[in-house]
Amino acid sequence: MEGDAPVDPVGHLSIVIDDLGRSLGDIDRLEALGIPLSYAVLPFESKTAEVVARLREDGQEILCHLPMEAMAGNNPGPGALVLGMTPRQLARATRKAISQIPGAVGVNNHMGSGLTRDADSMRAILEVLRNQELFFLDSRTSADTVAFGIARSLEIPTAERQVFLDTDPSAEAIRAQFERLRRLGAERGAAIAIGHPYPSTLEVLEAEVPASRAQGFNFVPVSFLLERTGLR
Repeated sequence: MEGDAPVDPVGHLSIVIDDLGRSLGDIDRLEALGIPLSYAVLPFESKTAEVVARLREDGQEILCHLPMEAMAGNNPGPGALVLGMTPRQLARATRKAISQIPGAVGVNNHMGSGLTRDADSMRAILEVLRNQELFFLDSRTSADTVAFGIARSLEIPTAERQVFLDTDPSAEAIRAQFERLRRLGAERGAAIAIGHPYPSTLEVLEAEVPASRAQGFNFVPVSFLLERTGLR
């Protein structure tokens, strides 16, 4: 893991890796980065149990990557929470998903550009997190999300994503987004990025993580930045 952090770091950076649970093959390369990452695991995928067991064995920070309805009709995958569910149904589905990720300390949304805009739906989901003492990371898949604000109103430890590293999975675009992450981290003192285990993302991380540490940035799990990155 990470060595001694700078006494006065340029800024704290957190990287969350989404969409895990389909393969064990990404874990070795991610862990070889030598920094604390937060691993967001989908609850109902073919390798979910194996991935969670491996991450727990290695002492990594795990999130339940909770699938939610998207605006554009993209399929969030099995176990998705969707508009039209009653609060009781949403709560039940949320509890079921979390139960598939033993050891999870928090939750972030997978897709969800539709559901995170709906206050009643998000309140039902977030009340489950409050009862289970889990934090919430708003992935901000919609600019109109209300999830972060509701989580704060329920006094749930929370944060929100500032940068998507690989919406465009080309190495050039990912490098540009990583530079944006560094800039925001330096300006605000902390910033959170979400990425995926794409080959291009891993290649960029293998170059940019050591470069960032050499510049004085400190990498931390996302739980370190709760309530510290809600600036717009």
